[in-house]
Amino acid sequence: MKPLQRIAVVGNATKDGAGVIADRLETLAKAEGLEVELTMTFPPPDDLLAEVDACFVVGGDGTLLNMMKQAVRHDVPIAGVRHGQLGFLATFSPEEMEHTMPGIFRGGYEVRRRSMLSYAMAGGEEAFALNDLVVKSGSKGRLARFSVHAESELVADYACDGIVFSTPTGSTAYNLAAGGPIVHPGSEVMMMTPISAHTLTSRSVVFPAGISLSVDSKNNPDEPLVSADGQPAFASSVEFPVQVSVSVHSFPLLEESGHSHFRVLRNKMKWG
Repeated sequence: MKPLQRIAVVGNATKDGAGVIADRLETLAKAEGLEVELTMTFPPPDDLLAEVDACFVVGGDGTLLNMMKQAVRHDVPIAGVRHGQLGFLATFSPEEMEHTMPGIFRGGYEVRRRSMLSYAMAGGEEAFALNDLVVKSGSKGRLARFSVHAESELVADYACDGIVFSTPTGSTAYNLAAGGPIVHPGSEVMMMTPISAHTLTSRSVVFPAGISLSVDSKNNPDEPLVSADGQPAFASSVEFPVQVSVSVHSFPLLEESGHSHFRVLRNKMKWG
């Protein structure tokens, strides 16, 4: 890949020590002749990525997820420098920065295009999720009832605690906890996994890109909760049905050349 010339460094000031790591990263970049825009304001300014080649985020996967909209809008690859445990997205190690970062700055990186979900209320504005869209019961301890259609065809009616609609990137998050499959992050598919379904035969379903799903609430006593990447999906009250599909847009993730997704998976899942 081409060498980087101008980068942004975003540190999450709510995490102890993130500022120290961000300062070290800035020093390393300037030693390689790069221009650096450093901010500890989080969320960062909306135009931070307008004129940079890449952005390095110091925090965890959640911190990196907050940069998704800017990254997609400006098509700027995001690299995650973890602050704490090894993440599936924030894979660069602060302990190895002096060894790895000069090579990254000189072009020793790859940009992986991670598929996202597109979702919207009927007639509403389209929004995106990198991990998942979750529709859950609004009543504690009570089942909710949902109906899911693929285009105009009924997939199933569910009595459950909720449903997880997941990207391959998010397949190792809530989807996995709900019993869904682990999917290679290079796939362009969407998983639908019911949460604690009342029927034992209810299982995950994998849908290809190009199919739009519609999830409707069926006479639930309380309004179901809808979240995207762990945050409220809509600013206003939810109006069903909610549409969800594999987005035509993708998230540009910067990884070190030779990065192994399966090595991270083995470490996180403790597979021998």
